[in-house]
Amino acid sequence: MVTYDNVKFTKGTDIVVVGAYNVEENILNTLKVIATPTTDSTPDVPKILNLNRVENRFTISGYLIHGKLDSSETKTSAVDKKILLKSMFAKGSVVTLTYETVDYSIAVEKFNIKNKAKDSLDSVDGEVVYDVIITCVYGEDII
Repeated sequence: MVTYDNVKFTKGTDIVVVGAYNVEENILNTLKVIATPTTDSTPDVPKILNLNRVENRFTISGYLIHGKLDSSETKTSAVDKKILLKSMFAKGSVVTLTYETVDYSIAVEKFNIKNKAKDSLDSVDGEVVYDVIITCVYGEDII
């Protein structure tokens, strides 16, 4: 059986927990590769300029359910959680992501919500209503 890790999003006093079944952490570093031309029979080894511009990105695949995955959640219904996440992500500032007991200040780049036809909108606790994919970048506000 698959076990799920909860990923918590916090903005002020608002808290939403996503039941995650897949969390990808991608670390990107922009490098400049300089390959010099040569007339020799073997190419020169390229030079690498490491600009140390590292981006830490997360892609979280999970679900929103009716009921609470954590007692600290602000909302109970999946619809309210979806609306709250959209509001939290749209405010233009960072949100706190808690994953594996570590807090990250993140900005959401993409929030994909899927409501499957087999899902219903009743208030049965634990019912999966929305599949979500959230792509975010770790960083700080400039302000």
